[in-house]
Amino acid sequence: MLLFGPPGTGKTLMARQIGKMLNGKDPKIVNGPEVLSKFVGETEKNVRDLFADAEQDQRTLGDASELHVIIFDEIDAICKSRGSTRDGTGVHDSIVNQLLTKAEYFRLLLKPVT
Repeated sequence: MLLFGPPGTGKTLMARQIGKMLNGKDPKIVNGPEVLSKFVGETEKNVRDLFADAEQDQRTLGDASELHVIIFDEIDAICKSRGSTRDGTGVHDSIVNQLLTKAEYFRLLLKPVT
């Protein structure tokens, strides 16, 4: 789910309440810039670590695992359009790729409800 709007309109509060209403684990609230690191590979590791609890629950409990909600506040700080930065490092591209990889992993685990 993507919430968009000017600062101070309650987007994070609304996301937090929706996460609680889903009766899963307490939502993780991540401020986008907090994920960034100046060390090579550390930002990608931080993204992987955000999903580690959910992956562990899925491995051990399977379909009985609780719902995990991760709320990215200010995600625009870390998820720029791929190829849009001119720093030559490709760091922002690898962050987007890491997030998409994790999202795809969990999407594949979901079974259609019939």
